[in-house]
Amino acid sequence: MTTGLNRRDFLRASAAAGGGLALQFSFPVPAAAASGAPATEVNAWVVIHADDRVVVRIARSEMGQGTYTALAQLVAEELDCDWSRVSAEFASPNEHIKRNRIWGSMSTGGSLGVRGSQDYVRRAGAAARQMLVAAAAARWGVPAGECTAREGVITHPPTKRILRYGQVAAAAAALEPPRAITLRDPKDWRIAGKPLRRLDLPDKVTGKPVFAVDVALPGLLHASIAQCPVFGGSVRGVDSAEAEKMRGVKKVVREPGFVAVVADSWWRANEALKKVKIDWDPGPGATASTETVAAMLRDGL
Repeated sequence: MTTGLNRRDFLRASAAAGGGLALQFSFPVPAAAASGAPATEVNAWVVIHADDRVVVRIARSEMGQGTYTALAQLVAEELDCDWSRVSAEFASPNEHIKRNRIWGSMSTGGSLGVRGSQDYVRRAGAAARQMLVAAAAARWGVPAGECTAREGVITHPPTKRILRYGQVAAAAAALEPPRAITLRDPKDWRIAGKPLRRLDLPDKVTGKPVFAVDVALPGLLHASIAQCPVFGGSVRGVDSAEAEKMRGVKKVVREPGFVAVVADSWWRANEALKKVKIDWDPGPGATASTETVAAMLRDGL
């Protein structure tokens, strides 16, 4: 695969940048490969199949907080597609590196999944919509301003002609991303911010997703950790003789702030940790109470 960029590729990638993020490079589309159906990457966040199914790429982690669906809603809102035809997939970290970190920050935390992404994912959806409309207008030979897009269908009201997104996705992907991107007024939203079906739940119910805890690598070890029950405390002494004899245990690790048992499975590590006798030094936190903490907070005002 060639990952070098010529001038046109660079302009296509940077013209519609939002929040420092480029909207389009040309690379193979995982969604298309997985389904076997014709599909087109209109930009890095939006993949449209010939049958009008839309796949939204998500670059944040889903940990039950709903980010996976919320970000897809924001993209779908600006794209103005049929939500019943929308699915999502996680952006590939490998493609992220190959494509000059096109999806921006892929970290998740601090309730920033939506707040930190909303501006540029909305721009991605809106840019894709404008490109689809432009492609339809070019096919009809009419001004794009005479065309409308609604729920995955582009209409030219003067002639009552219509085209579906899937019919013009390939042509849209070949266009330059728009430099001026028009976002919808939130008061007109029909998808974003609405109580719609969660995209991640069906697969979670059937156990299909693979989480970090499911990963099994050759020689992978697991650890179970004990920390001092008093904040600021430390390890004063450890008797790990019994634990070290238990099946699967590789090592007992002692550090100033914790004791860990490393074993060939988490269950074995945790069972062995229960046998470790730890003498904790609670330190200054030993005298802490609700009253002393409240007094400290008052003194800090």
